Amino acid sequence: MNDSKVKIQSSIISILENCLPLNQIYIGYSGGVDSHVLLDACALLPEFKSKITAVYIHHGLQKEADDWAIHCQKMAEKLGVLFLVQKVNATVNQGESPEESARNARYREFQNLIDDHDVLLIAQHREDQLETVLLQLFRGSGLKGLAGIPEKMPFGKGTLLRPLLNVSKEIINAYAVQNHLNWVEDLSNQSTIYDRNFLRQEIIPKLKQRWSSLDKTVARTAKHCADAETLQQKMIQIQFETVFNSDDETLNIPNLLKYSQLEQCLILREWFGKLNLKMPSQDFVHRIVSEVIFARIDRHPILHKKGVTIRRDKSKLLLLCDKYLVTSNTDKL
Repeated sequence: MNDSKVKIQSSIISILENCLPLNQIYIGYSGGVDSHVLLDACALLPEFKSKITAVYIHHGLQKEADDWAIHCQKMAEKLGVLFLVQKVNATVNQGESPEESARNARYREFQNLIDDHDVLLIAQHREDQLETVLLQLFRGSGLKGLAGIPEKMPFGKGTLLRPLLNVSKEIINAYAVQNHLNWVEDLSNQSTIYDRNFLRQEIIPKLKQRWSSLDKTVARTAKHCADAETLQQKMIQIQFETVFNSDDETLNIPNLLKYSQLEQCLILREWFGKLNLKMPSQDFVHRIVSEVIFARIDRHPILHKKGVTIRRDKSKLLLLCDKYLVTSNTDKL
Protein backbone atom coordinates (compact mmCIF):
# COMPACT_ATOMS: atom_id res chain seq x y z
CA MET A 1 0.00 0.00 0.00
CA ASN A 2 1.40 3.44 -0.95
CA ASP A 3 2.14 6.10 1.66
CA SER A 4 -0.70 8.41 0.62
CA LYS A 5 -3.28 5.65 0.99
CA VAL A 6 -1.93 4.68 4.42
CA LYS A 7 -2.05 8.29 5.63
CA ILE A 8 -5.53 8.99 4.33
CA GLN A 9 -7.15 5.73 5.39
CA SER A 10 -5.60 5.84 8.85
CA SER A 11 -7.02 9.36 9.31
CA ILE A 12 -10.46 8.16 8.24
CA ILE A 13 -10.42 5.07 10.45
CA SER A 14 -9.24 7.03 13.48
CA ILE A 15 -11.98 9.64 13.30
CA LEU A 16 -14.78 7.16 12.49
CA GLU A 17 -13.83 4.78 15.29
CA ASN A 18 -14.28 7.66 17.73
CA CYS A 19 -17.91 8.01 16.58
CA LEU A 20 -19.10 4.47 17.18
CA PRO A 21 -21.86 3.32 17.05
CA LEU A 22 -22.41 4.46 13.46
CA ASN A 23 -25.56 4.19 11.41
CA GLN A 24 -25.09 6.04 8.11
CA ILE A 25 -21.97 7.67 6.67
CA TYR A 26 -22.83 10.51 4.28
CA ILE A 27 -19.98 11.91 2.19
CA GLY A 28 -20.21 15.31 0.54
CA TYR A 29 -19.20 14.44 -3.02
CA SER A 30 -18.78 17.22 -5.59
CA GLY A 31 -16.78 15.12 -8.03
CA GLY A 32 -13.65 17.22 -7.43
CA VAL A 33 -10.34 15.61 -6.54
CA ASP A 34 -10.60 16.12 -2.76
CA SER A 35 -14.05 14.61 -2.29
CA HIS A 36 -13.29 11.84 -4.81
CA VAL A 37 -10.21 10.82 -2.83
CA LEU A 38 -12.23 10.82 0.39
CA LEU A 39 -15.01 8.71 -1.15
CA ASP A 40 -12.59 6.28 -2.79
CA ALA A 41 -10.58 5.78 0.40
CA CYS A 42 -13.72 5.23 2.48
CA ALA A 43 -15.19 2.77 -0.03
CA LEU A 44 -12.04 0.64 0.26
CA LEU A 45 -12.66 0.11 3.97
CA PRO A 46 -14.86 -3.01 4.21
CA GLU A 47 -15.98 -2.27 7.78
CA PHE A 48 -17.61 1.00 6.66
CA LYS A 49 -18.49 0.54 2.97
CA SER A 50 -22.05 -0.72 3.48
CA LYS A 51 -22.96 2.41 5.46
CA ILE A 52 -21.75 4.94 2.84
CA THR A 53 -23.94 7.26 0.78
CA ALA A 54 -22.26 9.76 -1.56
CA VAL A 55 -24.25 13.02 -1.74
CA TYR A 56 -23.98 15.47 -4.64
CA ILE A 57 -25.50 18.88 -3.86
CA HIS A 58 -26.89 20.39 -7.06
CA HIS A 59 -26.86 24.20 -6.73
CA GLY A 60 -27.70 24.78 -10.39
CA LEU A 61 -25.17 27.61 -10.47
CA GLN A 62 -22.98 26.24 -13.28
CA LYS A 63 -24.00 24.94 -16.67
CA GLU A 64 -21.92 21.79 -16.05
CA ALA A 65 -23.84 20.88 -12.87
CA ASP A 66 -26.01 18.23 -14.55
CA ASP A 67 -22.98 16.61 -16.16
CA TRP A 68 -21.13 16.60 -12.83
CA ALA A 69 -24.10 14.90 -11.17
CA ILE A 70 -24.04 12.16 -13.81
CA HIS A 71 -20.28 11.75 -13.41
CA CYS A 72 -20.62 11.46 -9.62
CA GLN A 73 -23.35 8.86 -9.94
CA LYS A 74 -21.19 6.74 -12.26
CA MET A 75 -18.21 6.96 -9.88
CA ALA A 76 -20.36 5.98 -6.90
CA GLU A 77 -21.78 3.00 -8.81
CA LYS A 78 -18.26 1.96 -9.77
CA LEU A 79 -17.25 2.02 -6.11
CA GLY A 80 -20.40 0.14 -5.07
CA VAL A 81 -21.84 2.78 -2.73
CA LEU A 82 -25.23 4.47 -2.56
CA PHE A 83 -25.66 7.85 -4.26
CA LEU A 84 -28.01 10.82 -3.81
CA VAL A 85 -28.48 14.03 -5.80
CA GLN A 86 -30.00 16.80 -3.71
CA LYS A 87 -31.13 19.96 -5.51
CA VAL A 88 -31.03 23.17 -3.46
CA ASN A 89 -32.07 26.78 -3.85
CA ALA A 90 -28.90 28.88 -3.61
CA THR A 91 -30.61 32.25 -4.03
CA VAL A 92 -28.50 34.98 -2.47
CA ASN A 93 -30.11 36.42 0.67
CA GLN A 94 -29.54 39.94 1.96
CA GLY A 95 -26.11 40.26 3.55
CA GLU A 96 -24.76 37.06 1.95
CA SER A 97 -22.15 36.63 -0.76
CA PRO A 98 -22.92 34.12 -3.56
CA GLU A 99 -20.36 31.71 -2.05
CA GLU A 100 -21.89 32.06 1.41
CA SER A 101 -25.40 31.54 0.07
CA ALA A 102 -24.36 28.35 -1.77
CA ARG A 103 -22.52 27.06 1.29
CA ASN A 104 -25.47 27.75 3.59
CA ALA A 105 -27.89 26.03 1.20
CA ARG A 106 -25.54 23.05 0.96
CA TYR A 107 -25.20 22.61 4.70
CA ARG A 108 -28.94 23.04 5.30
CA GLU A 109 -29.56 20.17 2.89
CA PHE A 110 -26.94 18.02 4.58
CA GLN A 111 -28.54 18.72 7.97
CA ASN A 112 -31.87 17.45 6.68
CA LEU A 113 -30.24 14.10 5.87
CA ILE A 114 -28.46 13.49 9.16
CA ASP A 115 -30.17 11.40 11.84
CA ASP A 116 -29.07 10.00 15.20
CA HIS A 117 -25.66 8.24 15.03
CA ASP A 118 -25.14 9.44 11.44
CA VAL A 119 -22.04 11.29 10.31
CA LEU A 120 -21.30 13.62 7.41
CA LEU A 121 -17.77 13.55 6.00
CA ILE A 122 -16.42 16.65 4.27
CA ALA A 123 -13.12 16.56 2.33
CA GLN A 124 -11.56 19.80 3.59
CA HIS A 125 -7.81 19.44 4.07
CA ARG A 126 -4.87 21.23 5.69
CA GLU A 127 -4.54 23.83 2.93
CA ASP A 128 -8.23 24.67 3.30
CA GLN A 129 -7.48 25.29 6.96
CA LEU A 130 -4.59 27.58 6.01
CA GLU A 131 -6.82 29.61 3.67
CA THR A 132 -9.55 29.88 6.28
CA VAL A 133 -7.23 31.11 9.04
CA LEU A 134 -5.62 33.68 6.73
CA LEU A 135 -9.02 34.99 5.61
CA GLN A 136 -10.17 35.27 9.23
CA LEU A 137 -6.94 37.06 10.13
CA PHE A 138 -7.43 39.60 7.33
CA ARG A 139 -11.00 40.20 8.55
CA GLY A 140 -9.80 41.00 12.06
CA SER A 141 -11.41 37.93 13.63
CA GLY A 142 -10.96 36.92 17.24
CA LEU A 143 -10.08 33.54 18.72
CA LYS A 144 -13.10 31.77 17.28
CA GLY A 145 -12.28 32.82 13.72
CA LEU A 146 -8.57 32.11 14.09
CA ALA A 147 -9.41 28.63 15.38
CA GLY A 148 -10.32 27.87 11.77
CA ILE A 149 -12.26 24.79 10.73
CA PRO A 150 -13.07 22.20 13.43
CA GLU A 151 -12.25 18.58 12.73
CA LYS A 152 -15.39 17.39 14.51
CA MET A 153 -18.61 19.17 15.48
CA PRO A 154 -22.27 18.43 16.26
CA PHE A 155 -24.34 18.70 13.11
CA GLY A 156 -28.12 18.35 12.94
CA LYS A 157 -28.94 15.20 14.84
CA GLY A 158 -25.52 13.70 14.10
CA THR A 159 -21.89 14.74 13.65
CA LEU A 160 -19.85 16.49 10.97
CA LEU A 161 -16.33 15.13 10.47
CA ARG A 162 -13.37 16.36 8.43
CA PRO A 163 -11.02 13.37 8.35
CA LEU A 164 -8.57 14.99 5.90
CA LEU A 165 -8.11 18.22 7.85
CA ASN A 166 -4.61 17.22 8.95
CA VAL A 167 -3.71 15.81 5.52
CA SER A 168 -1.75 17.92 3.04
CA LYS A 169 -3.03 18.74 -0.44
CA GLU A 170 0.09 17.06 -1.85
CA ILE A 171 -0.85 13.73 -0.27
CA ILE A 172 -4.41 14.00 -1.60
CA ASN A 173 -3.17 14.71 -5.13
CA ALA A 174 -0.67 11.85 -4.89
CA TYR A 175 -3.46 9.45 -3.87
CA ALA A 176 -5.59 10.55 -6.83
CA VAL A 177 -2.77 10.06 -9.35
CA GLN A 178 -1.46 6.78 -7.90
CA ASN A 179 -4.97 5.27 -7.88
CA HIS A 180 -5.88 6.58 -11.37
CA LEU A 181 -8.95 8.48 -10.20
CA ASN A 182 -11.12 10.41 -12.62
CA TRP A 183 -12.38 13.70 -11.18
CA VAL A 184 -14.04 16.87 -12.47
CA GLU A 185 -12.47 20.33 -12.54
CA ASP A 186 -14.58 23.34 -11.58
CA LEU A 187 -13.13 26.20 -13.64
CA SER A 188 -14.69 28.77 -11.29
CA ASN A 189 -12.05 27.73 -8.76
CA GLN A 190 -9.49 29.46 -10.98
CA SER A 191 -11.18 32.86 -10.79
CA THR A 192 -9.30 35.23 -8.49
CA ILE A 193 -12.39 37.41 -8.12
CA TYR A 194 -13.13 35.35 -5.01
CA ASP A 195 -10.93 35.97 -1.98
CA ARG A 196 -10.24 32.31 -1.29
CA ASN A 197 -9.21 31.64 -4.87
CA PHE A 198 -6.99 34.73 -4.85
CA LEU A 199 -5.18 33.37 -1.80
CA ARG A 200 -4.96 29.89 -3.32
CA GLN A 201 -3.72 30.99 -6.74
CA GLU A 202 -1.67 34.11 -6.06
CA ILE A 203 -0.59 34.40 -2.43
CA ILE A 204 -0.13 31.01 -0.79
CA PRO A 205 2.20 29.58 -3.49
CA LYS A 206 4.54 32.55 -2.94
CA LEU A 207 4.38 32.18 0.84
CA LYS A 208 5.18 28.48 0.60
CA GLN A 209 8.24 29.18 -1.52
CA ARG A 210 9.77 30.72 1.62
CA TRP A 211 7.89 28.78 4.32
CA SER A 212 7.29 25.35 2.81
CA SER A 213 5.55 23.97 5.93
CA LEU A 214 3.21 26.93 6.24
CA ASP A 215 0.03 24.84 6.13
CA LYS A 216 1.29 22.66 8.97
CA THR A 217 2.41 25.52 11.22
CA VAL A 218 -0.74 27.58 10.66
CA ALA A 219 -2.84 24.48 11.44
CA ARG A 220 -0.93 24.22 14.71
CA THR A 221 -1.68 27.88 15.49
CA ALA A 222 -5.36 27.27 14.72
CA LYS A 223 -5.34 24.41 17.23
CA HIS A 224 -3.84 26.69 19.90
CA CYS A 225 -6.56 29.26 19.21
CA ALA A 226 -9.26 26.58 19.32
CA ASP A 227 -8.01 25.40 22.73
CA ALA A 228 -7.96 28.97 24.06
CA GLU A 229 -11.44 29.61 22.64
CA THR A 230 -12.76 26.48 24.38
CA LEU A 231 -11.44 27.64 27.76
CA GLN A 232 -12.76 31.17 27.24
CA GLN A 233 -16.14 29.83 26.17
CA LYS A 234 -16.47 27.72 29.32
CA MET A 235 -15.76 30.77 31.48
CA ILE A 236 -18.19 33.02 29.59
CA GLN A 237 -20.98 30.43 29.69
CA ILE A 238 -20.77 30.39 33.49
CA GLN A 239 -20.92 34.20 33.61
CA PHE A 240 -23.68 34.31 31.00
CA GLU A 241 -25.95 32.16 33.17
CA THR A 242 -25.73 34.76 35.95
CA VAL A 243 -27.17 37.52 33.72
CA PHE A 244 -29.50 35.67 31.32
CA ASN A 245 -33.24 35.59 32.00
CA SER A 246 -34.43 32.39 30.33
CA ASP A 247 -38.13 33.33 30.64
CA ASP A 248 -37.93 36.29 28.26
CA GLU A 249 -34.36 35.87 26.89
CA THR A 250 -33.20 39.24 28.21
CA LEU A 251 -30.07 40.18 30.15
CA ASN A 252 -30.06 41.50 33.73
CA ILE A 253 -28.18 44.81 33.57
CA PRO A 254 -27.23 45.11 37.29
CA ASN A 255 -25.65 41.64 37.15
CA LEU A 256 -23.97 42.46 33.83
CA LEU A 257 -22.38 45.56 35.38
CA LYS A 258 -20.56 43.36 37.91
CA TYR A 259 -18.23 42.23 35.12
CA SER A 260 -15.42 44.06 33.36
CA GLN A 261 -16.11 45.72 30.01
CA LEU A 262 -14.23 42.94 28.21
CA GLU A 263 -16.37 40.30 29.93
CA GLN A 264 -19.51 42.27 29.12
CA CYS A 265 -18.59 42.25 25.42
CA LEU A 266 -18.01 38.50 25.48
CA ILE A 267 -21.31 37.93 27.32
CA LEU A 268 -23.13 40.01 24.68
CA ARG A 269 -21.64 37.85 21.93
CA GLU A 270 -22.76 34.75 23.82
CA TRP A 271 -26.26 36.28 23.94
CA PHE A 272 -26.34 36.72 20.15
CA GLY A 273 -25.21 33.11 19.76
CA LYS A 274 -27.88 31.91 22.19
CA LEU A 275 -30.51 33.65 20.08
CA ASN A 276 -29.18 32.07 16.87
CA LEU A 277 -27.98 35.34 15.36
CA LYS A 278 -24.84 36.21 13.45
CA MET A 279 -22.12 37.69 15.60
CA PRO A 280 -22.31 41.50 15.91
CA SER A 281 -19.40 43.68 14.88
CA GLN A 282 -16.95 44.88 17.51
CA ASP A 283 -18.18 48.45 17.04
CA PHE A 284 -21.83 47.45 17.59
CA VAL A 285 -20.96 45.52 20.78
CA HIS A 286 -19.03 48.51 22.15
CA ARG A 287 -21.97 50.79 21.36
CA ILE A 288 -24.33 48.47 23.24
CA VAL A 289 -22.07 48.71 26.28
CA SER A 290 -21.41 52.44 26.18
CA GLU A 291 -24.75 53.77 24.89
CA VAL A 292 -27.29 51.32 26.35
CA ILE A 293 -25.89 49.37 29.30
CA PHE A 294 -24.20 52.42 30.87
CA ALA A 295 -27.09 54.79 30.13
CA ARG A 296 -28.81 56.42 33.10
CA ILE A 297 -31.73 54.47 34.53
CA ASP A 298 -34.17 57.21 33.40
CA ARG A 299 -32.92 57.05 29.80
CA HIS A 300 -34.28 54.71 27.10
CA PRO A 301 -31.61 54.46 24.38
CA ILE A 302 -32.24 52.31 21.31
CA LEU A 303 -29.68 50.84 18.88
CA HIS A 304 -30.70 49.35 15.55
CA LYS A 305 -28.66 47.46 12.97
CA LYS A 306 -29.57 44.98 10.23
CA GLY A 307 -33.01 44.22 11.60
CA VAL A 308 -31.88 43.85 15.21
CA THR A 309 -32.85 46.37 17.88
CA ILE A 310 -31.22 46.66 21.31
CA ARG A 311 -32.97 48.62 24.05
CA ARG A 312 -33.31 48.62 27.82
CA ASP A 313 -36.40 48.35 29.99
CA LYS A 314 -35.43 49.41 33.51
CA SER A 315 -33.03 46.66 34.64
CA LYS A 316 -33.35 44.49 31.53
CA LEU A 317 -31.50 44.54 28.22
CA LEU A 318 -33.76 43.48 25.36
CA LEU A 319 -32.84 42.23 21.89
CA LEU A 320 -35.65 42.48 19.37
CA CYS A 321 -35.79 41.36 15.75
CA ASP A 322 -38.47 42.24 13.21
CA LYS A 323 -40.53 43.88 15.98
CA TYR A 324 -40.69 40.84 18.26
CA LEU A 325 -38.39 39.39 20.88
CA VAL A 326 -35.94 36.97 19.29
CA THR A 327 -36.21 33.33 20.21
CA SER A 328 -33.93 30.41 19.38
CA ASN A 329 -36.12 29.68 16.33
CA THR A 330 -35.60 33.07 14.69
CA ASP A 331 -33.80 33.09 11.36
CA LYS A 332 -30.22 34.31 11.39
CA LEU A 333 -29.44 37.88 10.47
